[in-house]
Amino acid sequence: MKRFRQLDFTQRVGNQELRWFLFPFFLSAGFQCIYAMVNTAVISRYLSQDAVAVTGACSGCVSVINSMFAAVVSGFGVRLARCIGSGDPEEIRQGFWGAVYLTSAMGALCLSFPLFAESILRHANVPEALMPDAIAYFRVILFGAGILYLKLILISTIQGMGNSAVPAMLSMAGVVVQTFLVVFLVAGLRMGITAPALAMMINNLWQVLALAWFLGKLSGGRLSFTSPFSIQRAHYLDTLANGCSKGLLFLFLSVGSFFMQRMENSLLTDLLAGDAYSDQYTSLFTELLSVYGTAAVVIVGQNAGRGNYRMIHDYVCKLYRRSLPVCLLIIALSLAFAPALIRGLAGDGASLEAVQAGIFQMRIIVVSYPFLTALVILRYALQSMGDYRAMPLFGLIEMTINIAMASLIPRLGYLAVCLGLSLSRIGAGFAAVLRYRRFMRHRRQNTPDACTTNP
Repeated sequence: MKRFRQLDFTQRVGNQELRWFLFPFFLSAGFQCIYAMVNTAVISRYLSQDAVAVTGACSGCVSVINSMFAAVVSGFGVRLARCIGSGDPEEIRQGFWGAVYLTSAMGALCLSFPLFAESILRHANVPEALMPDAIAYFRVILFGAGILYLKLILISTIQGMGNSAVPAMLSMAGVVVQTFLVVFLVAGLRMGITAPALAMMINNLWQVLALAWFLGKLSGGRLSFTSPFSIQRAHYLDTLANGCSKGLLFLFLSVGSFFMQRMENSLLTDLLAGDAYSDQYTSLFTELLSVYGTAAVVIVGQNAGRGNYRMIHDYVCKLYRRSLPVCLLIIALSLAFAPALIRGLAGDGASLEAVQAGIFQMRIIVVSYPFLTALVILRYALQSMGDYRAMPLFGLIEMTINIAMASLIPRLGYLAVCLGLSLSRIGAGFAAVLRYRRFMRHRRQNTPDACTTNP
């Protein structure tokens, strides 16, 4: 367990220590996405292909509401990492409880959205045949949103303290529990499409309790209770600025996804199911590459609190170099094994058209993965250094490309869906590199310790 101790990235960390710090992130990301694929396989085998289409048809709406609020909470975590890097106990305590209160308020707000579920889904152009199941699934997802947000802020705090192992181990245990619950509820009790969402809610609840207990032990009393009225206004405002920055990013991403999904819902159900199959592997690969962005939050946040810009740049370059072999592996898997991967996930009951659509999408988007990695590392690095405009800018670029490609679906069909996903990542990745170079050039002019070499 010494390899999983808390790390101080304001000092130089060796390659082996960095690898062991990243390793739990990869395990957690892999387990989470494996669960998602098992979830899809269980739904496909024990329910129907239409049930898989329900999850795909709702994905745009879930992204707009649930994922956007989760992104805001994740932005709170970026600010928390900077508070932890400052080393000031009062700064850490006020930053943590301010984030908890803001997170709880957002969870309470999400409880009102299920009242408008049918209206939201109709505006998303969900097929009428899927509507009853889609409404039930969407409502359960939203009812459990607040629990998910609390889990995210607790994980961000523990990771910000340099401990990546415990959140990863709890996440892996959660995957096992949630997989069991899905199989039991779907295959055993025959609950229908609401079962995966209910399993997620139950699983998040026990993880929140376990994370809260561990954080109390880890903090050693530094996070003693603070009432919401004793927290300085500046803490709330700075936390909201970080949250809103990432929230705007995902709002733009979600709006682009919503428009794309709305136009895509006019295609055949087979294509919707194929998109859902491919999305499981795309999510797995994206989640694995996002590990480097999560690490950047912790590493850059700790150093930004002390103005160590040269150290920040060295770590950013190191993270990107380490991501390239993973990108090449993902590209090779997507090109060589896409048919086997999609057929294994879809099962024998899936139509040939759905399987072919999934294979086609996996192969189209491979070129975007190196750009995606640069994007996730640099956007988190920029936000952790106080550039709150960077994330919304990248989200706006991705949204614009997605909407443009969605408008071409009547002409290009399913090809436009695949191109939208790929081109949006490439465009935002280029923008992230340019923004980072400009930001670090400015820091060099104003801070002697800054560095501007291109990553």
